[in-house]
Amino acid sequence: MKTKRLISLLLAAVFALSAAATPALAASAGSELPDLTTAGVDENNSVVSIRLTADGDLTYGSPFTLSVQTTPADTQYIGVVMGTSGEAQGYVTLILSGKIRTLLKMIPLPKKMSANPEQEEEFNIYAYIKQLIDGNDVSVLLRVADEVVSVMDVLKFYIPTLKDVSTGMKLSLELIRKYLPEGVFSRIYLDEQPTEAGNYVGGAVALESGDVNTAGMAFFRIKPKSAGVRVYWAQELPASMTAAEAQNYNVTAVVESDGQVVEGGKVTYTYKKKSGLFDFLGTTQSGFPTEPGEYVQTAKAAGNYSSSEISRTIVIQ
Repeated sequence: MKTKRLISLLLAAVFALSAAATPALAASAGSELPDLTTAGVDENNSVVSIRLTADGDLTYGSPFTLSVQTTPADTQYIGVVMGTSGEAQGYVTLILSGKIRTLLKMIPLPKKMSANPEQEEEFNIYAYIKQLIDGNDVSVLLRVADEVVSVMDVLKFYIPTLKDVSTGMKLSLELIRKYLPEGVFSRIYLDEQPTEAGNYVGGAVALESGDVNTAGMAFFRIKPKSAGVRVYWAQELPASMTAAEAQNYNVTAVVESDGQVVEGGKVTYTYKKKSGLFDFLGTTQSGFPTEPGEYVQTAKAAGNYSSSEISRTIVIQ
């Protein structure tokens, strides 16, 4: 807790410097992403205009860049991007504006606080915060950020422009809590690029002293990779077998991408029991069958990969 309080105080000081140097601390969210559904994302006024954009193919494994574009170019912001479904479920990354990031990097810390004290690069608050939160649960971020907000709420009486930063942080936390409750398995990062297949929500708040508060959100999706992906059975099975004998066989399927086996590749399986002439009326189950009968086993790549289904007949004696 002492460490978190120290970080909170240091962060508050950095934000204070940023606020004193730049009165217009603001962010709005826009989106120009392919296949995008937006809600209130195009907020423009005489002070700032900010858009969340993605360049490239929004497909797993393909190069693309998620970035924030601002007008004026030196506008300060704090953005949040969260994964809400698929492999992206629970992913959170905070996106800091260049000036805030630079200020954090300007405050050095002893290298002994680094996870790798032997590193040659200078160690600073930005690196320490990134080290602290990267890969951890969102609850860690919420506890630290809540304390940062409480410190800024006190300092804003002495530095009025901190009110904008404090309000922006609160709105960012509300966005995280809304889409990712604290009990949900999650992982957080600082200034990282989302890569996993799934649906995402990105948000930022537009704040400026004397101006109307605005908020924007954007939704986008990273599609599973399908080109160059195939699924095949790990082992051929005998014409018939008992449920006990099936335990000695590899009844799974293998995912291959561009000729390379995907280690730990996810596959979904279904089993449909044949019922004579009306097989389409047969019952479907997800687990391997244990009762005697003739079944159709179907496999399809899942997670970050997608492919056409493959099927075969399994006879259980």
